Amino acid sequence: MKLTTQQWNTAATYIKTHARPIEQKLFSFYFEEGSKEEAIKELSRFQNRDGGFGRSLEPDFRLDSSSPMATTVGLQHAKDLKLSAEHPIVQKAMSYLQDTYDEEINGWHAVPEEVNLVPHAPWWHFDSEKGHSGVQTTWANPNAEIVGYFHSFCPEHPRLKEWTERAATELNKLSHPIEMHDFLCYDRLLSEVKGETESILYKILSSSVRKTVCTDPSRWNEYVAKPLHIASHPASPFYEALKEEVHMQLNVEIETQHQKGYWQPNWSWFGQYDETWPIAQEEWKGILTLGMLRVFDAYEGVNYK
Repeated sequence: MKLTTQQWNTAATYIKTHARPIEQKLFSFYFEEGSKEEAIKELSRFQNRDGGFGRSLEPDFRLDSSSPMATTVGLQHAKDLKLSAEHPIVQKAMSYLQDTYDEEINGWHAVPEEVNLVPHAPWWHFDSEKGHSGVQTTWANPNAEIVGYFHSFCPEHPRLKEWTERAATELNKLSHPIEMHDFLCYDRLLSEVKGETESILYKILSSSVRKTVCTDPSRWNEYVAKPLHIASHPASPFYEALKEEVHMQLNVEIETQHQKGYWQPNWSWFGQYDETWPIAQEEWKGILTLGMLRVFDAYEGVNYK
């Protein structure tokens, strides 16, 4: 269940030579006692003057301008780097989210319509008739996750109670099994709330988790929710429910690591923007490889019989 030293070193070398500077600096910070400030500096390069994140931080849409979706990715990094609510990166990002709340949809648009003007994966295409991109088939993505960041960084926000109640109501509406990305957004909200809200969210999510996750290893090369998507750390509230499958996937990931050290995306842009997809694919390799090393690090020393 452990990567060999050679496998780890090959992955590290891949990140240091092929990944974006942000993944390189994050790797250095997480695993080599590297500078936290250097990692923060790289993260800040993706933040725009309006406080939102863009600049292809999420490689599947090449939008320089800000979007709530890219801003959630920026705040995921902010959480991992343990930035405080007072940090300028966080303050600017939360101000951006405050400013982009849309009363008509009671939430945030994942991406603006301008995404159609730049290379992007088909699921990010903005449908002007529907008024949203393809990923927003429910309220959950990215709204539930964004509400979580308000709990974490702006707990005194006057509308947070209203937004939290809305999140619980919308979760109750979701059909089971809950779609992977919707589940992940609510999982991120779950980690930020306490008391009755935590109990409500956990009860609904735990009732779906084994249906949301694909437990068939023969299908893990498809675009499905895999155990480590949901339980990327043994501290996950869903680890016990997925324990057997988690350890099975860890073994599979050891076997499927590319000889050059990386893990690669199991999706594509379906023949669209052929000149740009290879760039995004390479960026994803760095992101996924860093993520997988963090997963193996988290599970090192976890006994399983």
